[in-house]
Amino acid sequence: MKKLKFLKYSVVAAVLVSFAGCNEILENVEPATSVSGEVVLTSADGVNALRSSMYSKMRESFAYRTEYFVAPSAFTDETRNRPGSTRYQGLGQAVGTSGTAHIASWGAHYNVIQDANLIIGAIGEGVLPAETLNRFRGEALAIRAFAKHNLVKVYGYDPGNFGQGELQGNWDLGVIIRTEPTIDLADADLRPRATVDQVYTQILQDLSDAKALLSGVNANNTFATEAFVDGLAARVNLYAGNYGAAVQAAQDAITNSGRTLQNSPGAVADMFDEGIGGHPEALFRLVVNPDTEGGGFNNDGPGTYTSTGFLAQLPTQFLIDKYDAGDYRLGWYRDCVTAQRIALNQPTGCASVNTEGFSLVKFNGARGNHVDDLPFIRLAEMYLIWAEAAAKAATNPNAAIGPLDELRTARNAGPTPASFASITEMEDFILDERMRELALEGHRFYDLKRLQRDIRNPDETIKMRFDSYRILPQIGTGLRNVNPLLEENPGY
Repeated sequence: MKKLKFLKYSVVAAVLVSFAGCNEILENVEPATSVSGEVVLTSADGVNALRSSMYSKMRESFAYRTEYFVAPSAFTDETRNRPGSTRYQGLGQAVGTSGTAHIASWGAHYNVIQDANLIIGAIGEGVLPAETLNRFRGEALAIRAFAKHNLVKVYGYDPGNFGQGELQGNWDLGVIIRTEPTIDLADADLRPRATVDQVYTQILQDLSDAKALLSGVNANNTFATEAFVDGLAARVNLYAGNYGAAVQAAQDAITNSGRTLQNSPGAVADMFDEGIGGHPEALFRLVVNPDTEGGGFNNDGPGTYTSTGFLAQLPTQFLIDKYDAGDYRLGWYRDCVTAQRIALNQPTGCASVNTEGFSLVKFNGARGNHVDDLPFIRLAEMYLIWAEAAAKAATNPNAAIGPLDELRTARNAGPTPASFASITEMEDFILDERMRELALEGHRFYDLKRLQRDIRNPDETIKMRFDSYRILPQIGTGLRNVNPLLEENPGY
């Protein structure tokens, strides 16, 4: 594998230098262009290695670790820096003109997409048994859709929101669609950004194809499964405003996963601890071996940022105050001294972020070396999607109450409202419930963005208006120098 990896990336470098004449932009290029050794596409061992590479690129990338989980909280009102820490301080303060520049990585997602494209379109029949190859292709379609959605929800407005903003007019560009495998140098062409609607159409097609190939494949949630496809389809359809489809996909995810909501104090508190709960609600979790795959986690993993290492990002009082006293989910918070697992001297200043001095321990280093598995979609999110989408599909805010009550009863969260006076009131409640349930799981910024809500500080002052051009990040000169067909986002 080392020889193949070297061969692959030495060709990447040659391609990029031929495009740009300078290797200093290798980190920024799109799309990932590579030529895999022949054995990768023509032998069973090679295809298995390629499948592993697709998942490994997620595991090894900051974009799928701390950037995915922590950044959307640091940029909003869920977390803030412990005094003396500087990690994600720029997001906490929204300093300068960078805005959302550090909330996503363009190139990292295209690296994953390249491996997915090879699995989908470059493996000949007969290399693997048909059933195995179909499963691998289904996984790759699901992961490609996941990577593409992670890109488009950052770099473009959400479907239906194109007219917002102080500068952008009817700005509707998303990201580049790349579905063909790059096998030969001639395949490494340059392309412009597709529209957001075109990108969503491709994502939903990928998910439809993946569901057909993964039908009944649900036993092992450490790979993409049918339930993960359903869950991602529910999320994507919610963003797209396809509310009836979102309801159906969320219900399918619940059914096909075979999983149930945890409903006792200990089970809820320990569900994120791999040594105890082991993510019983995860529809897809990326397993990380602390001995062989945990490189970097001790410095920039989610737990290192939030609990087991530097305690750089702590839950705000605004977040803590969202819970009722008996809510089992308060078990996800521990004081800084208890949560800490390394010798950092005595942690100080935690109580200046929240009065209890809490750290959020969804990432707790339980696998060792500050490593955690990464749960990308959980069962509870499906109930929240079901609730919001059902209300909007029916234009009846009270259609949200049933799934909300099921989730809140399991969490001992207190009584669910008997009714909502309006869709806006329902939306406000679900935004709070999503904070209570999904804090530090990669949602808060995107929830506010898709609902056209201002980004606020923990004291509820406005940090960035929803129509500010800075809601979208820069594409940047590095990418545009390589690919002059890329159009910059407005205002930069």
